[in-house]
Amino acid sequence: MAWTEIILKGIVTGLVLTLSFGAGFFALIQTSIAKGVKKGLFIALGAMISDMLYILMALFATSFISEELPKYDKLIRILAMLSFLFFGLKNILQSKKKFEEKEIVAEPNFYFLSKGFILNKLNPMILLTWVGISAYLRSSLLYDNVQLILFFSSVMASVFATQSLICYSSHKLKKILSDSFIQWMNIVVGLLFIILGLFIFFYGGSPESGIEKARHMLGK
Repeated sequence: MAWTEIILKGIVTGLVLTLSFGAGFFALIQTSIAKGVKKGLFIALGAMISDMLYILMALFATSFISEELPKYDKLIRILAMLSFLFFGLKNILQSKKKFEEKEIVAEPNFYFLSKGFILNKLNPMILLTWVGISAYLRSSLLYDNVQLILFFSSVMASVFATQSLICYSSHKLKKILSDSFIQWMNIVVGLLFIILGLFIFFYGGSPESGIEKARHMLGK
């Protein structure tokens, strides 16, 4: 398979994953509007680091994922639910504060980096997506290791570029949005985090669903 086709598939896959409207997508928009482009980019960077670790696991730790990880399934779901509930409630409670500069407490960059990482890392559906993509590329498209590295590098470049554009565009919207709208946005995003946390706890997905999602994304 031509390298250009592999790169193109990676770019399209990254675009689809970024625009899948998960927790990270809404966190990017909300943070970029309320806190600025730089803070939004730290969310994106944290999520990308998490994705890279998941990709390495999908490529080189398949036996651990299939044999050992299920043993900790309940613990992972509990941690995911608690983390999403924490960020959700924090958003809702912060929305009650007036948007006056003196009342805003500036969180450090590490907070946003870790938020992006945790929202991604503790969502088992994301791991299943990467496992499904890796399995599909190997079994159906017969990618070798070099092709896999090229594909996933293209995905990561596409994801970060798209997320950066989302951060920049969202921050520009702040000029035309009222404080009241931003407060309501915080509440809605907080509720979405809570709902997603509960969804992950009660339904974490399966490897088969990850492979099926990969098949649809890659157009086969």
